[in-house]
Amino acid sequence: MQRRNGTRRSGGPVGGGTPSAARTLFLVLAAENLVINYTATAMNVALSALVGDLHTTLTGVQSAISLYALVVAAFIISGSKLGTRHGYRRTFALGGGTFVLGALITASAPSLPFVLLGWSVLQGLGVALMLPALMAMLTRTFTGAVRTRVLSLLAMTSGVGAASGPVLGGLVTTYLSWRVSFLLGAVTTLAVVWLMRCTAGAGPFPGRPGRRLDAVGVLLSTAGLVLLVVAALFAGRYGLLRARQDFEVLGRTLLERGGLSPVPLLAGLGLLVLAAFAAWELRLVRTGGDPLVRVTVLRNRAVRTGISTQLMLILVPNGVLFLIPVFLQTTFGFSALHCGVVLLPITLGLMAAAPPTARRIGRGRTTHRAASMGAFVCMGAGCVAVAVLFSPHAQGVAAVGLALAPGVLLIGLGRGMATTLTDLVQSAPASDEVSDVTGLSYTAGYLGSSFGVALAGALMTTALLYAFEAGTDGSAVLSTAQKGMVTRTLEHQVQITAVNDDALRARAASRGVTGAAGGELVRINARARERALAVSATGMAALAVVGWLMARRLPVPAGTATDAGPGRGAPAQDR
Repeated sequence: MQRRNGTRRSGGPVGGGTPSAARTLFLVLAAENLVINYTATAMNVALSALVGDLHTTLTGVQSAISLYALVVAAFIISGSKLGTRHGYRRTFALGGGTFVLGALITASAPSLPFVLLGWSVLQGLGVALMLPALMAMLTRTFTGAVRTRVLSLLAMTSGVGAASGPVLGGLVTTYLSWRVSFLLGAVTTLAVVWLMRCTAGAGPFPGRPGRRLDAVGVLLSTAGLVLLVVAALFAGRYGLLRARQDFEVLGRTLLERGGLSPVPLLAGLGLLVLAAFAAWELRLVRTGGDPLVRVTVLRNRAVRTGISTQLMLILVPNGVLFLIPVFLQTTFGFSALHCGVVLLPITLGLMAAAPPTARRIGRGRTTHRAASMGAFVCMGAGCVAVAVLFSPHAQGVAAVGLALAPGVLLIGLGRGMATTLTDLVQSAPASDEVSDVTGLSYTAGYLGSSFGVALAGALMTTALLYAFEAGTDGSAVLSTAQKGMVTRTLEHQVQITAVNDDALRARAASRGVTGAAGGELVRINARARERALAVSATGMAALAVVGWLMARRLPVPAGTATDAGPGRGAPAQDR
């Protein structure tokens, strides 16, 4: 079936039989896709360097990581709409320029606010413009079995970029600087934008000028997503239900300590705003308006369940990719390079699992549903293995790496098995709905990334605090006055336990706690960290179970195990 836009199609395999301009287009866009995903995870292993260079806290860095994913998720639907209106090449180039500007600001950032502006905001906006245009250009350039292969390869580059980020980022951070990663991203993106001008033969990708952008839809969707992610970020500081601290806004206490936490209020408000967004978009459709996104595409079962499954397939591993470096650096004082080495099995697992999974689906030997369910099984087992096998008493990179290798490898295998789901989601809708599905799909993916980091951080902080408080209260070494001091410190500085032993010993000494009491605090802190990792990893495993239940609802096209054809919405509908 041909798309109804008159764009030239290529039907041969990537390589022989495919026009050279189309091959060049794929390689150029795949390279940028690799850079985008590398940038998203490379900083996970540079946490200590970022905290030191920017004179900030672990919470600040976590906020920057989550905010980046939030900005992408909040504006990617708008980016998809702009590409439809003004042309995908033009939108991609605008996004590339914004991404480069953000990278340059971040590379020269003297403090956290500059990183928030450059990385979290500007680079996030750049990605929100580039990714929908990237996907639309590939979807319109290729068709048939070749499109299945192209989208699978693109998903694999996403996984490889994200999985290799800790390793390459560790190398760059250790021997050069974390800032170099952003400079490399800027140079690569400039080259990609320039090369895009040399691939006009792959298709003009014109826009379809229409009415004004749905400003109300942009406002409602952005506000709803922001509220949800902020609620997840606040869970670590204020608690899920009961507030551990006063919640203040502009110096006024809105919620008192011991009462209701702001988390459920913000999350509920976010859901209400998103419901209002959906109602507004449906109203525009009924009245003949031009909506930001046609939410009616979610009536398609393959789109609806595929997007929700994608969110969970990204949430689980991204949460673990944040947790492990935190504990390696706070427990063992590992460098960025050492963290990258320990996480190397994720990359190996992904590269080992992705190609055979794509081949089996392409040959009809398995389905996207089976692959996604298998991915969650591997991820869940990997999280449990991390929780069980992590040993705070291990010595050296080799010992820690061997202890974590089974769990990390299983998570990588799961990521590899999940790379083909993009094809199912993109192939399900009709041709005129592809841009809507692309925006929703990427929104779900980046929400998964943002929620993964936020929830993992919330689980970690909550477990740290409760374990530290319990250890302090039950200590026979600390005096009543010292216990009171620790309690007051925890109330006003939640991240006090997210430090290594030497840092905690120094902080305790600055408050007059030395000798046996200081050693007792270090011992309590070490046990609290161990328990926090186990609780956090187990929580990620529980979320993998939720994802497995979602994947069970993925449709299987009638009469075949694969859904490779273009625009094959009918076989993937509710049955």
